[in-house]
Amino acid sequence: MTALLQWMTSNPVRAFLAAGLAALFSMFALPMTAWLPGGIVSLGLLAGGAPIAAAASAGAGFAFIWALAPMFGTLPALLVAIVLVLPSVLAAWALERSRSLSFAFQALTAGCCLLVLGIYGLLGDPVRALAPVIAELEPTLRQWAELLSRAGIERSPKEIGEATASLAWATLGWMVLLHGFLAQCAGLWGYGRLREPGLFGREFRALRLGSVIAWLLVAVFAASLVASWQGGGWQAVEDLRFVLAAAFLVQALAVVHGLRELQVIGVVPVVLAYVAVILVPMALVGIGFADTWIRFRERFAPRQGV
Repeated sequence: MTALLQWMTSNPVRAFLAAGLAALFSMFALPMTAWLPGGIVSLGLLAGGAPIAAAASAGAGFAFIWALAPMFGTLPALLVAIVLVLPSVLAAWALERSRSLSFAFQALTAGCCLLVLGIYGLLGDPVRALAPVIAELEPTLRQWAELLSRAGIERSPKEIGEATASLAWATLGWMVLLHGFLAQCAGLWGYGRLREPGLFGREFRALRLGSVIAWLLVAVFAASLVASWQGGGWQAVEDLRFVLAAAFLVQALAVVHGLRELQVIGVVPVVLAYVAVILVPMALVGIGFADTWIRFRERFAPRQGV
């Protein structure tokens, strides 16, 4: 593995080829593998500098456009390539400049919040903006309605389409956050393998969003309560709350791994934490949020001289 990492970061041509191949490979399981080329970009910037990262970014973008253009056209393919590559590039720059995974995650979280607000500013409500897409998907939505009807749930194709579209901007923000962060984790892990073993583990276990992001979640939650008291809802606020909650869920996992490293908890609680991601994610969000002020890892860390 170390030899492969060295090969990818040795010169721009190899970085271009590696990121391009990673992008093509990720196409088989999009969107879950969209972080792969971003990880090579991050690794290239950390280990080889800007020329390696630029070549990797170009390779990933070219591969995405080449694969998607025949299906959707050049312009849509270009937009998808930008969405898939640019956030990882910007997060990698923050990681390289700060050498802190926490800072990169904070910047990425703030950027995703701005992305959601920007989309609302440009396109407005997702249900109206995606109305043509919903109309195109009406046959599929009709099939879903029939499946739900057999299960005893009565929903019209229009209701299903609107419910799905209403989550579009929040889902986009969450996916950009997730894949951008995974790309930085992959890049930092690879850099650690090359230069400083154990670096990624230390950085992840110390991951923290900070008080500014925490107070932003408080403000968003308060705005959501005000909207509910007024008998309505502000979709942009709800989407921001969703993105911020996802970020604090990641911090909670870092807390769990930090406590495990300190031997405060065993392996079973770590496994249960990952089960809770699916079953009771808001419990983890609460832990991550509370850690901003309670600082669980510092409380249980051994004191010097003791």
